[in-house]
Amino acid sequence: MDDKGIPILLVGVGMLVVLAALAALLVALRQVLVSRSRGAFECSLQRRGIVGGEHWQHGMMRFGTDRLRWFRAFSVRIGPEVVIRRGDIVEVNRRRLPARIEGGQEAYLLAFTLLDRREVHAIVDLVPGAALNSWLEAAPTGLVIGDAD
Repeated sequence: MDDKGIPILLVGVGMLVVLAALAALLVALRQVLVSRSRGAFECSLQRRGIVGGEHWQHGMMRFGTDRLRWFRAFSVRIGPEVVIRRGDIVEVNRRRLPARIEGGQEAYLLAFTLLDRREVHAIVDLVPGAALNSWLEAAPTGLVIGDAD
C-alpha cells in the first residue's frame, strides 16, 4: 500500500464518525425540543408497517389549538408523523388499561374514529389522558363532530 492510502482512509473514517455523531446529536436535540414544548406528553401509537401488520411505536404527542401532532421517538424527521385535526374526530372511545408491572401506572387505550372512518389507536398515561379529554371537551361549539365531546 502506498503512503497516500492510509491518510485518505483515516480521513474517510473520521468523517463518517463525525457525521454519525452529528446525526445522533440532531436526533437528541429534536427529542428534547419536542418533549419540552408546551402540551407535549408521551404516547404510543399503533402504526401499520411497510410489509403489513400493525405495531406500536413510542413517541410524543403535542396538543395544538385545533390538532394533535404525534412525533415518533428518535426520528430524524423534523415534522410530526401523524396529525389528527380536532374537526376530523367523530368519536373517541376510552378504555382503562391495568398497570403492566406491580406498582406501575395505569393507562388509557384511546381509539379515535375520524371522518374518513379511519381509526387511530393510542396509549397514554392517566394524567395526559385526562388532559386530552379536557382538550376535546373544550373545543369551540361546532368544531367537533359526533360524540367526541
